Amino acid sequence: MLKYIPNILTVLRFFLIPFAVYYLINDSYIIAIVFICISGLTDVLDGMIARKFNFVTNFR
Repeated sequence: MLKYIPNILTVLRFFLIPFAVYYLINDSYIIAIVFICISGLTDVLDGMIARKFNFVTNFR
């Protein structure tokens, strides 16, 4: 199960994008920045976990 955590974080990041865009459109910049920061954090965690445990996803 640990092997799939980087992929789960990537999918979570994709689900956060519409919320950030919605709040940007509605001039709620602080909330939008929170979603963007969470998205960036998932990107950092994704890379760190994948490199530390040498997880590679093969896309064919």
